[in-house]
Amino acid sequence: MQLTYQKLGKDHPLYGKVEFLVADGMTPICYKTSEGYLPIASENKAQNTVNSQPEVETRSLYVLSFKVNDEAEEMTFTSKKKLEKTQQALMEKNFVSDMKLQTYQVVA
Repeated sequence: MQLTYQKLGKDHPLYGKVEFLVADGMTPICYKTSEGYLPIASENKAQNTVNSQPEVETRSLYVLSFKVNDEAEEMTFTSKKKLEKTQQALMEKNFVSDMKLQTYQVVA
């Protein structure tokens, strides 16, 4: 996925209210404002909610950082069950050290 940020033309109904139209190739994804991102669900709804906090559906992304023989490694997981299984397997290895887990909320 390669995101592009396009400035809105003066003929766009949200010109002046949002900064950019965020798109994946030619498919619009959302609007970028100075306060965050707004979904494209409908432009009328976006016009009314520019000043309010948008609700964005998110999911968890787990990043497991560790060292194997003093070399940094990272693994990412979207499933908590797979993360726990892998984490348990790595903890049993004596050459794995400095295990850290970080959880991020990403757009679903």
